[in-house]
Amino acid sequence: MCVLPHRPGNGPTDDPALDTGAGPLHVLHRTHAGARRRFLAVNGVAFLVTALLSGAVGELFADRPASGMPLGAALGALQLTVLLLTSWWYDRALRRHADPLVDEVRRRAAHLPHSAQPQPGLADAMSGWPFPAPGRQR
Repeated sequence: MCVLPHRPGNGPTDDPALDTGAGPLHVLHRTHAGARRRFLAVNGVAFLVTALLSGAVGELFADRPASGMPLGAALGALQLTVLLLTSWWYDRALRRHADPLVDEVRRRAAHLPHSAQPQPGLADAMSGWPFPAPGRQR
């Protein structure tokens, strides 16, 4: 989920506290984008190394060192371990850094004045259903 920073005319209010460059939405976006970039970089490099090695020296993957496990299976297990560790790290980083920012955004949004219910537009007013169906709310 990508949260864009608040800009004037782009949201429910033109609150200057949310419009600053260092506001919680901007920091949340940067935090999430940075963690996502690191996660993808580490796992992408691990995948590319495995793919390049299998293409260049594929016969080496069938060799069985002293442990009896093929080298290709050991490399696959290592890649899976890297994926699991980076997934754990990504979750931990977002819980530590992004969750407090989300709480701050929610706290600020709770203090915003609520606008009146939106009025039906011209298309709704001219629809072929002059009476609302049971359960349909206007």
